[in-house]
Amino acid sequence: MSAAEGVAGGHAPAVISPPRREAAVSQGVGVVALLIAGLQPVILGAMEREGRLSTSQIGLAATVELMALGLACGLAAALLKPTHVRPKIALACLLHAAAMFVTTLTSGAGVIVTRAAAGACAGVMLWLAIGVIARASHPERAAGVFVTVQTFAQLVLAAALPATVMQHWGVNGALTCLAAISLLASLASLAGPDRLAPLPKSDEGGRLDARSIAGLAAVFLWMAFIVALWVYLEPLAAKAGLSPREAGLAVALALGLQVLGGVAATAVGDRAPPARVLLALGTVNALILATLWSGTGRGLFITCVAAFGFLWLFALPFQTLLLIRIDPTRRASMQLGAAQLLGSSAGPLAASLVVGDGPVRGALILSAACLALALGLISVLRPKQPA
Repeated sequence: MSAAEGVAGGHAPAVISPPRREAAVSQGVGVVALLIAGLQPVILGAMEREGRLSTSQIGLAATVELMALGLACGLAAALLKPTHVRPKIALACLLHAAAMFVTTLTSGAGVIVTRAAAGACAGVMLWLAIGVIARASHPERAAGVFVTVQTFAQLVLAAALPATVMQHWGVNGALTCLAAISLLASLASLAGPDRLAPLPKSDEGGRLDARSIAGLAAVFLWMAFIVALWVYLEPLAAKAGLSPREAGLAVALALGLQVLGGVAATAVGDRAPPARVLLALGTVNALILATLWSGTGRGLFITCVAAFGFLWLFALPFQTLLLIRIDPTRRASMQLGAAQLLGSSAGPLAASLVVGDGPVRGALILSAACLALALGLISVLRPKQPA
């Protein structure tokens, strides 16, 4: 039976998983690619303090890097053949390290250009990790492990870099460390897979159908909802009466619970239908948004932010599983990273336009609209068969 016949006949086509060691190396490269997502406040904030970026350039640099990362990941998934993978990823890691190093020599617009280049290289690195997750026998568990390790690594470096190398060498010390990590990833990639098994083809060939596109749109909107709220948490905390120290505590608690959310999602695995899980999580998130809108007290605000952090990472593996249930050829799941990253960059940009010089609660309206649209799409998507 062909892969297309398998899909049409209601049977999920077989996908060959890479060996465990190669899969671990691939996920490690993906973790390195996404380190900057958790370190942007540390790196870009330090550049502003050192006079190398203006306040407006911080937002532009952050958005450009994430957009470049997402676009490069999506283009790599669509255009790169899963053969001769080692030299491709080793080169991407080397160029990523070079972009980190060149950033130490630049300021202003030069930083924005180098961060865009770094994002493009990281997108190719992430392509490998997503390709391995998409081919895993239990992709939801592989995705859960990936987001948990990724978040933990970001937390460790976000705490360690300012307390160590940045004390003596400023932001350039942090950038040099990140360049060294990318060089190590380049060496490690030589022990990763050199070839990934081809994905099955459906009746549409290699094209995504309307259901797959709708699923990716739901992921895009979900991430736009999350990050649009996340970037405005501090001013929302001030409106709720929290001191800067209490706001920092709320954010730190949310970051810690993100790790627990990833662990919990890994433990649950595919025992729960992904669409139902995401709809339930969306309902709880809607209640969180409503509570924040109502002008809650300090204690309840911190509780809502902590729950928001837990649900953030708990949802991500189920996005992977939903896309695989929608498209068992797993081609839609190969575009998951692009959808997540583009949504993560579009959300704050749209929120900034909505808020402008007006009340910060406008970010809650934008987040609620994105969440409602995402849930609407998920509710009408009915997987053809289990993956």
